[in-house]
Amino acid sequence: MNTHRLSFPQVELDFMNRDHQEFAELREKLLERIATGTTAGIDVMLDELHAHTMRHFADEEKVMLETDFPVFAVHKGEHDSVLTDMAQRIAHWKQHGDIESLCHWLDHAVGDWLVAHIGSMDTVTARFAAAKLGS
Repeated sequence: MNTHRLSFPQVELDFMNRDHQEFAELREKLLERIATGTTAGIDVMLDELHAHTMRHFADEEKVMLETDFPVFAVHKGEHDSVLTDMAQRIAHWKQHGDIESLCHWLDHAVGDWLVAHIGSMDTVTARFAAAKLGS
């Protein structure tokens, strides 16, 4: 049984749901790799998670701007904060190889943040954008 699988709500924009699922799967694969005790490939997997996150946030932000989302700055601010933290965590891993810290961050901080972010900011954003776009 996979104990790293996340449960999160679906939102009203398909691209966001698809991206959220892809992010969750990338995170899950990283945690599975860590659980095996093998660190080979973790750098590449972390870089893939970071690139996926940057692309996803850029796509969300584009939709927010196109629909004049009223609290764009708040949502983008959280994106910026998450990307900064992620880049720092990845750099720390690459420099120190601290597997315990990496595992804890991915399992708890990232997992908890994703579920909370989708359930709040992304749900509101998607609902607003879908109404404006007529989706």
